[in-house]
Amino acid sequence: MNEQANKILVELLQKAANGIDAAVSFSQAQIPDVVHQLLVWKFTKSLVISVIILATVPVAIKFFRAMMKREQDGVMGDEGYSWERGKPKYKPTLVWEKDETISPASIIFGTIIFFYSATAFIVLSDMTWLKIWLAPKLYLLEYAASLIK
Repeated sequence: MNEQANKILVELLQKAANGIDAAVSFSQAQIPDVVHQLLVWKFTKSLVISVIILATVPVAIKFFRAMMKREQDGVMGDEGYSWERGKPKYKPTLVWEKDETISPASIIFGTIIFFYSATAFIVLSDMTWLKIWLAPKLYLLEYAASLIK
C-alpha cells in the first residue's frame, strides 16, 4: 500500500513538473510580445496626453488674455451712484468688475491658471514617449525598477 502511494505521489510530482515546464516555456515565448505591447501602450498614452495639452495651450492663452484685458464698454450713466457718473464703464470678466475694480472671482481664475500651468508643465516635462522612442531598454529598466519599489 505504501509503495502504491509513493508511485501515485511520484506521478503527481512528475505531472506538476511537466506543467511548470510548459508554463515556463509558454511565458518565455510570450515575453517579447508582452514587452512590445507594453512599450507601444506607454508610448501612445504619453504621446496622446502630450498632444492634448499642447493643443489646449493656445486656447488657454487666448482665454487667459481675454479675461485679463480691460475693455471699455461706455460711460457710467444713471445706473451707478452719483459720484460714479461720467467714469468709464468696463465689460466684466473673471478678473475685472464693470467699475474697474478687481472681482472676487479673480481668486478662482488665479487658481485655475496655476493648476493648468502646473499640469501642463508636469505633463510636457515627462516625455515618456521620447524616452521609449530613443532608449527603450533604458525605459524598460526604469519601469522594472519602479515595479520593484
